[in-house]
Amino acid sequence: MKNLKIMSMLLGGLLALGSLTACGGSDDNDEPAPTPTPTPTEKVLTSVKVDYTATVSQQLLDVGTVTVRFVGENGQVASEQMTSTTWTKSVTIPLAAKAGLNIQPTLKGDVAEGEYTIAAKGQMAYTWLDQDGEQLKDGLTENTPDMEAVFYATGLGQYLGAITANCQVARAFAKDYDVTETTITWGGNAGEDSTQGTGISNDGATGDNR
Repeated sequence: MKNLKIMSMLLGGLLALGSLTACGGSDDNDEPAPTPTPTPTEKVLTSVKVDYTATVSQQLLDVGTVTVRFVGENGQVASEQMTSTTWTKSVTIPLAAKAGLNIQPTLKGDVAEGEYTIAAKGQMAYTWLDQDGEQLKDGLTENTPDMEAVFYATGLGQYLGAITANCQVARAFAKDYDVTETTITWGGNAGEDSTQGTGISNDGATGDNR
């Protein structure tokens, strides 16, 4: 009889222990912990996108070879020859960087007598990009002087030198959105003052020069 009482007490203890274990288990109604929201990647200014444009008159293409020199994606000066009256190029240059373009026409050879409408202008538009190549901030559009005049054949050579000297723009871009004027060595006779004796100022020219 005594052994039965002891067994009954042990059995009761085991049942009580099992009940406590069940009460301490997980509740199926508990909601899972929320997934942490990832921290957005900080946008960092890394490069500048530059859109170059050069525009010339058809008669300039007829009498001259027009070369556009520009700063390419590797930061070096590159050149392309214009085959139509409008030329465009888009490049992305890592900061800090320089960018710019220059229009350099030269006569193809002897030019027939007559009047020629010679015009040229350049444009450089830029925007700021982040590390993913997305636009971070608007930039500006820089224009060269508009060079336009009517010439007889004998005055064309000097006027093309004036275009070379004036139809250029160059800027330096820093990593803090700072933009300053800068100098770029274009090669050839680009940038030389070839306006002597033409009656054309270094600020550009318009009008009838005959």
